Amino acid sequence: MSDLEKRDTTAEIRAAVENFFDVDSVKHEPFDERNVASAIYSVDAKFGHATVFFRAYKDKLIITMVIPIKADESERSKVAEFLMRANYGLRVGGFDFDFDDGEISYRISLYCGEDEFIPPTYEQIDFAVVVGLLMIEKYGNALVKVMFGLIEPEDAVESAEEND
Repeated sequence: MSDLEKRDTTAEIRAAVENFFDVDSVKHEPFDERNVASAIYSVDAKFGHATVFFRAYKDKLIITMVIPIKADESERSKVAEFLMRANYGLRVGGFDFDFDDGEISYRISLYCGEDEFIPPTYEQIDFAVVVGLLMIEKYGNALVKVMFGLIEPEDAVESAEEND
C-alpha cells in the first residue's frame, strides 16, 4: 500500500474547506455524512443570495452555487439557451441547469490529483468561490428577465456582457 493509499484525502479536502471558512469567518453548515458543507452568500442580483455547496471527494472539491429561484417549465428552453450562451467563452466553471425541476447553479471543480494528491489551498478555494459569485452577479439579473419572459436569451446575454 502506497503512502497515498493510506491517506484520507477526502478528510484533507474537508480540512482545507474548513480552513477557508475559518480564515474568512464564514457562517456555514459543517460537512455532513455525504461530505457536503454549505454557506449562503449575498449576491448583487434580484434574487439576493446563492447557497454554495462544497462537495469533497477523494481527488477533487466541487463547489456548486445554487440560486434560490427555479425556472418555470414553460420558460426552461429559453433559460437553457441563455445559460449555454452565457457559458460560451467562460474560462473557469460554468452554469448548470436541471431540466427536470428548473434548478440553476454555477459549478467549479478543483482537481487535487490522484497519483500526486495536493489538497486545495485557501487561495484556490477563495478564487473559485469569488469567480462563481461574480458570474452569478454578472448574469443574474439578465437571467431573471429571461425567466419571466421579459427578454430573449441572446439579447439578455449581450446585455450582461456589454461592459466586458
